[in-house]
Amino acid sequence: MKLIINADDFGLTSLVTYGIFDCMKNGIVTSTTQMMNTKATLQASEIVRGNPKLKVGLHLNISLGKPLTNCSSLVEDGHFIKPKNLKTDDLYDEQEIYCEIKAQYDKFLELNKRKPTHLDSHLYVHQVFEKVKRQVIRLSEEENIPVREQENKFYQEIYFERRFRVLEDETFNEVKAKFIRLINENKDKEIVEIMVHPGYIDDDILNSSSYSNPRLIEAAVLLDKDVREYIINNGIELISYLDVEKKQDGRY
Repeated sequence: MKLIINADDFGLTSLVTYGIFDCMKNGIVTSTTQMMNTKATLQASEIVRGNPKLKVGLHLNISLGKPLTNCSSLVEDGHFIKPKNLKTDDLYDEQEIYCEIKAQYDKFLELNKRKPTHLDSHLYVHQVFEKVKRQVIRLSEEENIPVREQENKFYQEIYFERRFRVLEDETFNEVKAKFIRLINENKDKEIVEIMVHPGYIDDDILNSSSYSNPRLIEAAVLLDKDVREYIINNGIELISYLDVEKKQDGRY
């Protein structure tokens, strides 16, 4: 089994960013995905430029904060609309979606001086809405990179495990056992991506996200020596999207 452990929300806030970086340096997180319109975007890029071996993808965001482009169909009062507040993607103009995510891609290149390893999206928006999915795949094929939980011209779909989340009143030991159980349940698959949200806590995350203190527990699990030993002892290979092979024929 090959396992990608990807930390979403790199650049969301200062201490979330540092927490993710710690879990990559000292834990088992193999990659992260960076946001381009959040408070710690520039800080995250300083880390990326200073650590050329860090595996960093792009966390496309049309769900939180302000856009980089003029995209009236994606916003309300100047801010992106959360997916949970939309029943469908009927309001979205597809060309505006493409222009916004391409602007975020271009900003990633400008700030980080390299291509992202892969694409995913904040709050699952490309997995929820068909219009967004089409435009994210379009961008991925133009740039020849993989997309979370999607097949494109160059890459097969990789199994996506989204169930790792700290529930209310769960203890560290319960969350640690859950993480190991999820790995074990997927051990017969060739490649699996587990999505994680580690981080340290600051006022910014407490004021902007309902998922704040649980990030500390996730970080503790991903830094835990027993979890690392379980992975080693079970012959699991930790990889990133850079290690995923392209299709042989480059076709669907």
